[in-house]
Amino acid sequence: MRLIAALSTLGCLALASLAGHQLWQVLAAPPPEQQRQELPTLAAGSAPPAPQRARRHWPALFGEKQPPRPAAAPVTPEPQPPRAPKPPLDSLGYVLKGRVQAGQATWAIVDHPSGEQLVRRGDSLREDVTVVRIDAEGLWVSRQGDAPELLGFAEN
Repeated sequence: MRLIAALSTLGCLALASLAGHQLWQVLAAPPPEQQRQELPTLAAGSAPPAPQRARRHWPALFGEKQPPRPAAAPVTPEPQPPRAPKPPLDSLGYVLKGRVQAGQATWAIVDHPSGEQLVRRGDSLREDVTVVRIDAEGLWVSRQGDAPELLGFAEN
């Protein structure tokens, strides 16, 4: 049994050395375009030129080297004209009629010439008016994402 193991080990070593020798021959051979060049004729009494090792051209693994890019100039925003002041919230026709609270949920009843609405936090009174919070003071709304404004209870 040991004899079989020793013979197979020697066989594997011989095959590995043969593969290594063939690999060395492939790597040491000049590239095909250099093999096609004709050998220079030798003058009488001169020594043959020393063989030059061909440089291999390996493909770039991580892309080609790029020159540094110039720093981009900082972009300055164009000055915006000042926005026209918004009309008071009461002039839009909204009137806070009441507040309802059940546990953690709070609703507000808002009156408008187009009809009454029952709203809670996050609802929109109209396209650009959003309810931010409802508390004992009244209804806080934000117009176009600006600071919250108070719509208080109507005084009778």
